[in-house]
Amino acid sequence: MDFIIGLPKSEDNGSIIVVVDRFSKYATFIAAPIDCTAEETARLFLKHVVKYWGLPKFIISDRDPRFTGKFWTKLFKLMGSELHFSTSFHPQTDGQTERVNALLELYLRHFVSANQKDWAKLLDIAQFSYNLQRSEATNKSPFELATGQQPLTPHTLTIGYTGRSPAAFKFAKGWHEQADIARSYLDKAAKKMKKWADKKRRHTEYKVRDMVLVKLLPQQFKSLRSVHKGLVRRYEGPFPILGKVGKVSYRVELPSRLKIHPVFHASYLKPYHEDKDDPSRGLSKRATTAVVTSYDKEVEHIIADRIIRRRGVSPATEYLVKWKGLPESEASWEPANALWQFQEQIERFRAENTTRTSAA
Repeated sequence: MDFIIGLPKSEDNGSIIVVVDRFSKYATFIAAPIDCTAEETARLFLKHVVKYWGLPKFIISDRDPRFTGKFWTKLFKLMGSELHFSTSFHPQTDGQTERVNALLELYLRHFVSANQKDWAKLLDIAQFSYNLQRSEATNKSPFELATGQQPLTPHTLTIGYTGRSPAAFKFAKGWHEQADIARSYLDKAAKKMKKWADKKRRHTEYKVRDMVLVKLLPQQFKSLRSVHKGLVRRYEGPFPILGKVGKVSYRVELPSRLKIHPVFHASYLKPYHEDKDDPSRGLSKRATTAVVTSYDKEVEHIIADRIIRRRGVSPATEYLVKWKGLPESEASWEPANALWQFQEQIERFRAENTTRTSAA
């Protein structure tokens, strides 16, 4: 389950919820508002997926705050579905799901860019066309694997038409033409994906206690903000492998100073080889104080601030944060230095606060 965002507005919608059955690869495309809340996402999921197929045993998604917040997690715990989340810096949980998600996103972006503001109206055709395509591996379509049969298509209906209603013929013909266009974009996306798959390298396999270096993003570190990215150390470690998670991800034993999720896709790891002449070579020498908290969530706006005073410690500012996609009841107090990614929202809060004070 995933969101495709950044789309042109169409019928008050600006994103697509993509739900894919892991076995059949049957996909459901749901038009959603630009700022779709967890409650609205759940309502759309129940309406477009659960109503037809029942509740899934597992729901696999990325760490979007809508999926990790209290409402979503409590709701599906009560309903009996298990929630599984993808790994740090890598939204896919395995190679097969990775390929389907990437194909769908390519396909939908091709489709949306062609139809611009009408895409929400035509999303049903896009879904229908995708689920008709037969897999080279199984020679079965998602429709066949999910329902046991290939459905009758608008193309068949149009060819067999013998009635006298021009409106009916026009409607069926229009559907047929749009379905053909959708299939052509699906073919385009599939060709791009094949090219990508052919270039893909096989990942290194690791065993428990193997020592690895972990690739971290530069924005995780305060000390890197003024450093040219070409001079940034690309890997941290070495750290021991604790175990395998899924097919291509690993749980790594990280020091407490690294406040990030400890499961990494294999593409973010590389083997550590000790230099016998210089055992310290390759070890991370970054100061521990340089590491800062990085949030999976996005700040919508700052509600309030406060000064925390403790004996023997300099006063520290904290902000009450309203997280995007979560209700205000789940707002939380966060230290100012941990919100370095969200300076724009902090400056906006300060400006608004100053304006109110001046007006008073």
